[in-house]
Amino acid sequence: MRPIIALMVAAAAGAACSGSSRDNADSGAAGSGGQAGVGAGDMVAVPAGAFLMGCNGAVDQNCNADESPYHSVDLAAFSIDKTEVTQAAYAACADAGACPAILGMPSDLVPVHGVGWATASAYCTWAGKRLPTEAEWEKAARGTDGRVYPWGNSDPTCDEANFGTCAGAPLAVGERSSGASPYGALDMAGNVAEWVADHYAADYYAASPAQNPPGPATGANYVDRGGWYRSRAEQLRASFREPNSPDTALSYLGFRCAQ
Repeated sequence: MRPIIALMVAAAAGAACSGSSRDNADSGAAGSGGQAGVGAGDMVAVPAGAFLMGCNGAVDQNCNADESPYHSVDLAAFSIDKTEVTQAAYAACADAGACPAILGMPSDLVPVHGVGWATASAYCTWAGKRLPTEAEWEKAARGTDGRVYPWGNSDPTCDEANFGTCAGAPLAVGERSSGASPYGALDMAGNVAEWVADHYAADYYAASPAQNPPGPATGANYVDRGGWYRSRAEQLRASFREPNSPDTALSYLGFRCAQ
C-alpha cells in the first residue's frame, strides 16, 4: 500500500543530525556551506542512452505496484538543474511578474516550496527551461546501474539526505554532497519533493514507449519525486512515485528544471 504523506508545516530549520557510519567507500559528513560552489542556474549533463527505470526488486525490498515493471528506457541527452530551484532564483521570476509571489520565504539558498505544478512549470518556462519528464528525473537521480538511491543501495543517513528527523525543515541546497547522483545532481532525495512534467497513472510503465516516454496524455494528478524533509527512507528511493493534484501547494513541494 502506498505510504500516505501528511501535510507538515515547515518549522524553523534545525541542525542536521550526524550520520551513522556507512559501508560504502564514499561516505562522510556533508559540508555545511550550503550551495558552496553551486551557482544559481547551474546544470549537470545527462548523456543519451538507456537506463533501467522502476523498482529493482533484486536490491530493493520496498517496491510499490506503480513502480513496476522494471524496464529499460532510452532517453535523448538533456541537462537538469544541479539543485532544487532556490528562493532567491524564484524571487527573480516573481520580481519580473512571471511567477506569483510567495510570502514567508526569507532564506535565499533554501529551495522554494509550497508551489503548485503550474507555478513550477511557469518558472521553468521563464528561465528558458522546462520541468523534467518523470523518466529524465529518474535517470538523473540514479544513473544506469539500477541503484536504489542516488548514492547507491545503502540506506540513507543524514549525511546523504535531509529526511525524517534530520532537520525538520528544508535546508539550503547542496548541503548533502555525499548524496549526489552519478551525474552530480544534489538533493534528489529529501529536502523538498520535486514536481515533474508527467501526469500520473499507476499502470503507465506497462505501456509506456521505450524511447523518451512523455507520460500519460491526461490525468487528474501530476507526479512529484524524491521525497522531502519529513519522508521515511523508502520514500527517498529513486523509483518512488507520488501523485498530487496540480493545484496542491503543500509545504514540501518544490522543483528543479531541465533543458
